[in-house]
Amino acid sequence: MKDTTVPGLRTDTRQGFIVLRLPAQISWRNYAGIREGVSRALAVAAGELAPDRLAAGRPRKGVVVDFGDSILLDASGLVLLARTETRAQLLGCPLRAVVPATAAPVRRALHLTGLSSLVPVFEDVAQATAAPVVPGETATVDTGHVLDAIRALHPADAGLAPTPSAAPPELLITTAEAGDGDHTVVHLSGVLDPVTVRRLGETLTSLVEGDLRHLMVRMGDRLGVRCDPLPVLLGIRWRVAAEGGCLSLPGLPARLREIIDREGLGSVFSACRSGEGRALGAGPA
Repeated sequence: MKDTTVPGLRTDTRQGFIVLRLPAQISWRNYAGIREGVSRALAVAAGELAPDRLAAGRPRKGVVVDFGDSILLDASGLVLLARTETRAQLLGCPLRAVVPATAAPVRRALHLTGLSSLVPVFEDVAQATAAPVVPGETATVDTGHVLDAIRALHPADAGLAPTPSAAPPELLITTAEAGDGDHTVVHLSGVLDPVTVRRLGETLTSLVEGDLRHLMVRMGDRLGVRCDPLPVLLGIRWRVAAEGGCLSLPGLPARLREIIDREGLGSVFSACRSGEGRALGAGPA
């Protein structure tokens, strides 16, 4: 793979793994560029993108994120690994992290947030690339608790803090049939924040447990988005996809669309082919 335009971010291949060495300092200022490079590496390793010069002709076993002696200036590095793990789960691509024993603050942060239990951590690249790939290494997990732990570890991080609200938030959730006989439309209005997003998760879970496998969550620009709902939505998406269903997000608010595009998850939240033609146009916008 070619080196990215992010200063200090280098890519290479080692024993079939794509290895990304992170910059000396990681913050929200270079987060987007690093995230783009890591997402591209995952896509190549999973076969979604054609391999380039460095990856061509070699089996791709997975991706190794090498923190090296990087300094985490804020919560962005932890969020990066959590988001990368989520993407790796969706692609079925083994993900490993390298944090040397000398990088005690980073190791401690991975332990306190639970990231070390989700992503295998090695002391150097040689160990990370030599360890055999075990089937089920990327078992489906929910990173919601990890993200909560990251917020607790960095309570003053402006990149994680929700927008304060003077009044208790409200979220109205209504359901309707899409008209194609398969899909169920879930309409949202009001505010999505760390409190109401749990209600959304509970509602979607109850629908899935009620044997509804094809869901469309409709939002709009009037919906207040004050948190990141992706952990909840991805968790439901995994459940329905495992049983041949789908979770689509037509009519997304601009802010949420920006997050999904940034994370490279646009194709994940698409309707299944059986309902794509009629379901996306069903119901009010």
